[in-house]
This record gives sequence, C-alpha cells and structure tokens, in this order.
Amino acid sequence: MQYDNLNDKTADLFDETLSATEKEKIIQQLDKLCDSANDLQLIHRTASALTPKIQIKASKTLKDKVMKQINESNESISGKSGRIIPMLRSTWKKIASIAAILLVALAIVPIFGPKFFNPNAKALSLLNTSIEAILNIKSMVINYQVRSVPGDNLDLIDIKGDFIDYKLWKEFIPTEKWRIQKPGLAVVMDGQKQYRYMEKSGVGLVGSPEAGFVEWMRILLDPEKIMQQEKVFADMYKAKYNISTSNSETILTIKAKALGNFKNALSLNSSIPESDNRRVYHFDKQNGRLKALEVYILDKSNETMVLKISNISYDEAIAPETFRITLPENTKWVELKDLEPKKEDASVANNAEEAAKIWWKALSENDWAMVYKLDPTLEHSSNLDEMKLEYGGLQVISVGKSFKSGLYTGKYVPYEVKLKSGNIQKYNLAVRNDNPEKLWVIDGGY
Repeated sequence: MQYDNLNDKTADLFDETLSATEKEKIIQQLDKLCDSANDLQLIHRTASALTPKIQIKASKTLKDKVMKQINESNESISGKSGRIIPMLRSTWKKIASIAAILLVALAIVPIFGPKFFNPNAKALSLLNTSIEAILNIKSMVINYQVRSVPGDNLDLIDIKGDFIDYKLWKEFIPTEKWRIQKPGLAVVMDGQKQYRYMEKSGVGLVGSPEAGFVEWMRILLDPEKIMQQEKVFADMYKAKYNISTSNSETILTIKAKALGNFKNALSLNSSIPESDNRRVYHFDKQNGRLKALEVYILDKSNETMVLKISNISYDEAIAPETFRITLPENTKWVELKDLEPKKEDASVANNAEEAAKIWWKALSENDWAMVYKLDPTLEHSSNLDEMKLEYGGLQVISVGKSFKSGLYTGKYVPYEVKLKSGNIQKYNLAVRNDNPEKLWVIDGGY
C-alpha cells in the first residue's frame, strides 16, 4: 500500500473498514518517520483516554450529519476555517474532525460525572444531542445588555452604570465570520482578519483572526464549547461549578474569584474576570443549545447583574454586509503590526513613570513627533485636531508612582494636569512595554 503523504492516512487507523493487515502496513511505514511516529503515539494515547467504558453507537442520521459537515468543510474556500474543522493543514482535517467528536464526550464526562455514563437512553441522548447541536447550527444572533461605558472596550464593566445594548452575529459555515458591537464600537472577523473601529479613537485597527480585540466575551462566539471551557477554567482557578436541570433546561453555574493583582483596587470589578462573579448559563435540554446567560458581580455584600442575554436566534439569515465595517470619512484602517514601536522611535523612557512624564511634557510643549512615538495610533486618528486643541499646551501638575492592578500587563501612572480650557484632569495613565522592542508606550487613560 503506497501513500504520497503518510500524515493524510494516519486518521485511517481509526477507520473500521480497514483490515488489520492494512493498518499494520500503515503503522510500519509511520514508524520509519520520527515525527509521524510521535504524532501517532499521541493520537493513540488521546483516543485511549477518551474511550468510553460502554459501547456507544451513534444513530445513522448522526453519522450522516458528521460526514456532511466534513464534506462541506472540505469544499469551502482553501485556507479558511470551517464550522468544525479548525484552521489546520489540510492533511490533518480528517483527524481534526474525529477529535471534534471525541472532545464533545470529553466536555460532558467531567462536568456531568460518571453517573451519567451508564447504558441508559438519557446518557446516550445527551451525547447525541450535544453533537447534533454542534453540527446543526449554521448561524446565530445574540442580543444582550451589559453595564458598561459606550465607546470603550467591549469587555469593560461599570457596575454603577446603566445597561447598554450589545449585539453579536456569527456565521459558522461555509466560513466562520462574526461581529460584536456596542454603541461607539464594533469588532468584526470576516474570515481572514479582525477589524475594530472605536469612534472616540478615530482609528480603524486591523489584526489577525486571533487579535485581542475581544477578551472574555469571546466565550459567546462558541456556545458549544462553553461547558468544556468553563470546566477547564474551574480546574485551573479553583472556581466552583454546579449543574442543575429542569424540565426544559440544563443550567451551568460558575462562581469565581477575581483574577489579578489588587494591591491597588483600580481594576477590581472593571471586567468579569477581574471580579468576584457568578455566571449562569441556560442550555436547552433537548438540543443542547445556549438559551440565556446572566452574569452577576459580588461587590462586598451586594450582588449586581452586569450582563444578561435577552434573545438568541439560531439559523437566522445574516446579511453579508454585517461582516464589514464602513469607516467614517477621513478615517482609515491601520494594521496593528504597523503600530508596533521601533527602536528608532524610542522615547528614552526606562520605566513607566518616565514614559508618563515624557508624554505629558510632550503635550505641554506641543511636541507631536514625541507624542506619536509614545502613542502611534494618534498620528492616524481622524480626531487628531480635536486632540491637539484639548491637550496641546496643557500644564502638568503632578505625575505619581506607577502601580499594577488586575490583569493588565502594563502599569498605571497617576497624574493631574490642567488643560488649556482650565479644566483639571486627574486619572491614571495606562503604560505598557510588552512589544517586541520592550519600549514603553501609552495605552490609554487620558
């Protein structure tokens, strides 16, 4: 038996239509290649760990749906990810499709416990409907409300603020695309890149499909993975989780402590991970689909709802233009990689405090060349003229000592300045140096 690409045929070891002799030939050829042999051992160990203790036979219709999904993925545009098949080399798409089915079982076993896995119809139905829930969803639209600030980051929470409207669209096939928006801000992934437009910044940013424009709320983009993701989170951070059921719903509750450094409490309760919180997911008991979500933040003795999903529509037609952002006049797209600071643009700041002092000094002296070095986005902003009028020529009153708070990778530097208008501005400048050149840049807070 000859194969042009042995990696293509590794998955055939799980094909029960092959004879033992044919499988042995494949193994003999794979053993000659170190990398493939290692891969083969990993697959065998993974499959062995995931093998149920009982014999589970999927229905004929379920098998047909799996194969239909694989065929649709193979026919989709080359280089774009499909509904189940992730963005992998084409040689591993068959293995990925097998792994996707096995991971559903992995998600269910640790959460629902071994008592569910006995040879009864209820357990088999749960596994069957969970897999079918993955295969059947073509699109979804989620309307939800968050206590947040219009025009700021999607994941920002303001427990004292009012609810504002968010909306999420996702298309699963033939190419994964999505959009999340709130007033003053939109993030889109069109299948190739992520785009973010924030009105107050006046800049459209372009990044990779995995750009960090959305953080915790990314969990809503893959509702079929929520149970496994939250189980992994609970194991990692010692959070508490609970499963309960009603006649129509399976309810997953996660209780988690705030993550991060809170010697300074500035970031406490500013996002869901940076808070003591309770997350309550409602899944349809019949088809396994997410129905609703409520998130509560515990602040001292008060519990405040900060996120609620009001409606989820599945398989609703989504207009193609939803996955595009039309920029206002005089606003342009800028690649994130083009905003990375370069050695020749160094501001000569050795620490966060120095960066803040150089920043405010540059603004007080209208030294815009230095301002652009410290915040490269400003040079491309359609709001630059307004920025110059508001901050140019300001008076520096004080710059304090830097501190860390929450999960932010950079530091905060307290400041107080007097603007030309006479207004006093007192807040914390966000400064970071996690770029390849390790140069300090301004990240917000002004």
